[in-house]
Amino acid sequence: MFSPAQVEQPISATDAVKAIQEYAALRTQGGRVYGISFDSRSGQNRLCLFRQGEAISLLPSAFSVRSRVHEYGGGGWCLSNSNAFFVNDSDQQVWCLSLEEGVVRRLTDLPDSRFADLVFDACRQRLIAICETHQSDAEKPVNRLVSIGGDGRLRVLAEGADFYASPTLSPDGSQLAWVEWNHPNQPWTYTRLYLAALTENGHSMDCREVSDCVGAWAQPRFSPEGELHVVIDRQNWWRIERFNGVSFTPLPGDEPADTEFTTAPWQFGIATYGWDDAGQLYAIGQHQGYSGLFRHAGDRWQRLHLDVPATRLHSLTLADDKICCIAEYSSRCPAVLCLYGEVGSATLFSDALYGGAVPDYPVTNPEPGATPLQPSGAVPYFLYRPDASGVTPLPLVIYTHGGPTAATAPTFKPGIQFWTQRGFMIADINYRGSTGYGRDYRMQLEGQWGVADVEDVIAVALDLIERQLADPAAIFIRGNSAGGFTTLSALTKSKLFTGGASLYGVSDPARLNEVTHKFESHYLHWLIGDPIVHAMRYDQRSPLNNAERISAPVIFFQGERDRVVLPEQTRLMAERLSAKGLSVESHFFDDEAHGFRKAENQAQVLEQELAFYLQLLRQSVRNK
Repeated sequence: MFSPAQVEQPISATDAVKAIQEYAALRTQGGRVYGISFDSRSGQNRLCLFRQGEAISLLPSAFSVRSRVHEYGGGGWCLSNSNAFFVNDSDQQVWCLSLEEGVVRRLTDLPDSRFADLVFDACRQRLIAICETHQSDAEKPVNRLVSIGGDGRLRVLAEGADFYASPTLSPDGSQLAWVEWNHPNQPWTYTRLYLAALTENGHSMDCREVSDCVGAWAQPRFSPEGELHVVIDRQNWWRIERFNGVSFTPLPGDEPADTEFTTAPWQFGIATYGWDDAGQLYAIGQHQGYSGLFRHAGDRWQRLHLDVPATRLHSLTLADDKICCIAEYSSRCPAVLCLYGEVGSATLFSDALYGGAVPDYPVTNPEPGATPLQPSGAVPYFLYRPDASGVTPLPLVIYTHGGPTAATAPTFKPGIQFWTQRGFMIADINYRGSTGYGRDYRMQLEGQWGVADVEDVIAVALDLIERQLADPAAIFIRGNSAGGFTTLSALTKSKLFTGGASLYGVSDPARLNEVTHKFESHYLHWLIGDPIVHAMRYDQRSPLNNAERISAPVIFFQGERDRVVLPEQTRLMAERLSAKGLSVESHFFDDEAHGFRKAENQAQVLEQELAFYLQLLRQSVRNK
């Protein structure tokens, strides 16, 4: 019986899933650090107080902090002096938690509306938020920028645009800035930055657009002195600039080369820069897939070093003499960190408030790689090579991330360790369109989805085969959501692959255009083209319409509650492949939506995908 070489006691799928830890949305107040901890057992987001090895859940178990605005949510909670305001997943309403008494009360009662990007307006004792209203008689939801009073009543601050994001208040509460955009744009292609004055009673006035170039404006922030800053990809890279009252200019000093200070805002609430109590700016930058922490003081940028190097940093928050963030590592679990150091020092020491455990087994570390390819120059990826086998070539699994304008990072992923401990090599690819490599690289996917990304994954696979690292008879490809489309598209265009796995993947982009949610309802106009003008493109690139070209077996995983990629797509694709005699498996989960959240379901995916691949490898050996 054929089986890839593996360690003596590889981790089980259940243990691999148990090791998944996710933290988000940190806030600090009164010397305390709060944030969201994802509970994989229940699939819930817990609001927690983090302190020295403890994550103390602050809400009853019936609550889960999660916004569903844009379906992807984010920005689901904020702090006031004595309260935490949060969006509850089950009803999408804003609730208030008294931090002193632990009492929870409902603030809004608008069943047709969802909320996100909560900001507390201390001057007026109210919230500012994004409101998305779903009405049965409206074709699409309506998005507005609103305030929410202590009585739960809404006041519209801005409306008319298709989307709003990132409201931010000046320190004295007199100004409000935000980002907005219209279809067919996405927040990583073209947005606009607006600034308004607020009256004493909170009305917005003198509203004006202050964006001074065409680009993707993101994360407006006011400095402690009241100067408006923003991240803009004016010259390829997302950089921080400062408003002088007329236009924006880069911060003084030589900027870190080829570094981006934000990522594609698929979710609300991204926080990559801010100021400490001394007025120094700190920022998280991305360079070639790796995170770095930078400080800007005076006329100088300085890269800081952590005593325990991390590969990805996010959710930066600065207050009360604390610099806090979430750190992800290549060989240990994520941690909630407090950072400190001597004045002027380039080294910061990390105090792990929670998380950061080192696995009790050897971990396969990622190796950065790049496959030369014109015109993109090179396709970056992270290679995970198992150490146990001592032989090459190895069975290869190509990972295609979702998005597709997202990115993968070289962080500890227990699911990848599950594969490497069983002798599989993993290539986790940032194909063209991925973020973190500049606007030019991101924009190469415009009109080229299903072409450029497919060329990239095939090029990486061929490169690893040519280098005799990958076994040409054991090449698999897997992807979730948009990565599922890349996976299925690659299977239609190449006989290279032994098998594939699609996790809630897009198989019919034309149908997706018709039924998907508002946030992405024009996304494919950018990725492929106008569905009427470029109808032939949709037909040519549809895995469903080209199912007869697929010769490799495929396994499908799909949530029945998915409102992004509807289950009907997966069913039809599986039926079409099965009808032509291919080996096909389909697994549908009644309790999952877009992205599997429950531990038992995630473990089931790993076990069934492994069994599927091993069966194909055994068949390959028998057929030789």
